[in-house]
Amino acid sequence: MALKKSETYHIIKKQIEREPAGLVEVSINCPFGYPAVVKVYPFFNKRVFPTTYWLTCPYLNKEISKLEDQSWIEKIQDKVNNDNALIEKLDKAHANYAQIRMAMLSQEEIDQIKEISEDIIYTLKHSGVGGIKEKKGIKCLHTHTADYLVNKENPVGKIVFDKTGWPDKCKICEELKKDE
Repeated sequence: MALKKSETYHIIKKQIEREPAGLVEVSINCPFGYPAVVKVYPFFNKRVFPTTYWLTCPYLNKEISKLEDQSWIEKIQDKVNNDNALIEKLDKAHANYAQIRMAMLSQEEIDQIKEISEDIIYTLKHSGVGGIKEKKGIKCLHTHTADYLVNKENPVGKIVFDKTGWPDKCKICEELKKDE
C-alpha cells in the first residue's frame, strides 16, 4: 500500500500527536505500509534538533515504553558496559549518526549556526544517537531503535527490536488514517 504524501503527513501527525516539524522524509515504513521512522532536519527555525531519526510507529513506541518502564535502559546499559564488542559497535553507531546529521547541513547553514553558537555546532558534530553527549550512557531506547531500523548498526536498537519486533497484525495506523 502506497500512501499519498498528504496521507503520510496526516498519519505522522496523528502518530506523534503534533505537527512533524523539520520532517525530511519517511526513512522506514512498517510491514503494513505506514511510517515507522522519520528523518528530521538537524537545524531549523534557529533551533538545533540533534535527534535525526524519530520513531513514529505507535506500536513500537508503546512496546519500547513498556521496556523502559521495566528498567531495560539499565539492563542494556549493564550489558554494554561489560562487553567491549558492544561498546565498539555503539561508538560506531554514534559516529555514524553524527556524520549523517552533519551531512544534511549546507556550509551556509553551518556558518549560520556558528554565528548563533559554537556549542550548537559542537553538539551536532559530536553528540551521538538522539543527541546524547555522554556516549557511554543510554538515555532513550526509542532513538536507538529508530537508528537501528534505518542503519542496521546500532547494537542497543537491535537488542530492543529483537525484543519487540513487528506485530503479526496491527490496525493502529489504519484507525488513525480514518480519524480525519
